[in-house]
Amino acid sequence: MASSNTLLVIAGIWLALGLVVATALSRQGHPPPTALAAIVAWPAMIPLLGPGETPSAGPFSPRIHSAFSALRAALTDPALAGVSDAPTLAAVESALHRADARIAAVDRLLADEALAADPESTRLREARARAATEVDTVLHQVLTLRVQLGLVALAGDTSSVRAHLSALAAQARALEEVAAC
Repeated sequence: MASSNTLLVIAGIWLALGLVVATALSRQGHPPPTALAAIVAWPAMIPLLGPGETPSAGPFSPRIHSAFSALRAALTDPALAGVSDAPTLAAVESALHRADARIAAVDRLLADEALAADPESTRLREARARAATEVDTVLHQVLTLRVQLGLVALAGDTSSVRAHLSALAAQARALEEVAAC
């Protein structure tokens, strides 16, 4: 009897730790399947945890950093208290960094002269251009969000910002879905 109780306690602790890791992964912007896998396989997922996404060295990295630094600075204004959803913003930023890292990987592949000369590389260049356009579109929407924050400061109605943030999160999720194809 004591050994079965011990096993139940150990299993409970295991699942509780898995839920903690899954929640942390989700808040850092990792895809839902990764977070869900952490519930049972949390020791394997611990390396994914950390102080947050390390900015990539991709072509959009400086713009991503600049856009989100300016957005976070704007959100510290007392007139905009409670407007933002920090986990959603973090997820959007992480998705952009991951997309940027994928674009950088493609750039490194295309730097190979043999690969670049191959006729099949045209498909890769076109896919890279589409991905870059998507990242650029999301970055433009982050700028638009800052404009809406200014309007909220004047009018006080946060519904447009919340709707825009929802749309931005959907666009960031779409970046992940494109990567899965």
